[in-house]
Amino acid sequence: MSVQTDSDSPVLRILTVEDDSHIGRIIQLAMPDLGVPYEFAAVLSAEEGLELWQQQPFDLLLTDYNLRGMNGLKLITTLKDQGFNVPMVLITAYDNPQLAREAREVGVSAYIPKPFFIDELVNVVRRLTNAKARTVNGTI
Repeated sequence: MSVQTDSDSPVLRILTVEDDSHIGRIIQLAMPDLGVPYEFAAVLSAEEGLELWQQQPFDLLLTDYNLRGMNGLKLITTLKDQGFNVPMVLITAYDNPQLAREAREVGVSAYIPKPFFIDELVNVVRRLTNAKARTVNGTI
């Protein structure tokens, strides 16, 4: 697990669950482009993500679909079943109509097929966290 804090002020808490550490690192490097204080945590499995989430919930989940053990869709379903209602993004190299439909059915906030442009991901995160980011910046 890696955790990066961009500021000591109230922060947007982001959890990335990605079993490819290189992709996780690329996502981490892109987050300063959000332009708001944030805390970033990256783990390699859904089980690690759940454990970290239980310690202190996050404001946003970015998860790959294909993970060792529990897949990203099951992770999202589990968190929603536990009452967490925050933006949750499913990223997948296994893009197909059935998976996209299942993602919509469980209430995924955004569905991003791989490969993707990193600025596209940043824009999705910015859009999904806009209200929280304004609160963090003190503009609400």
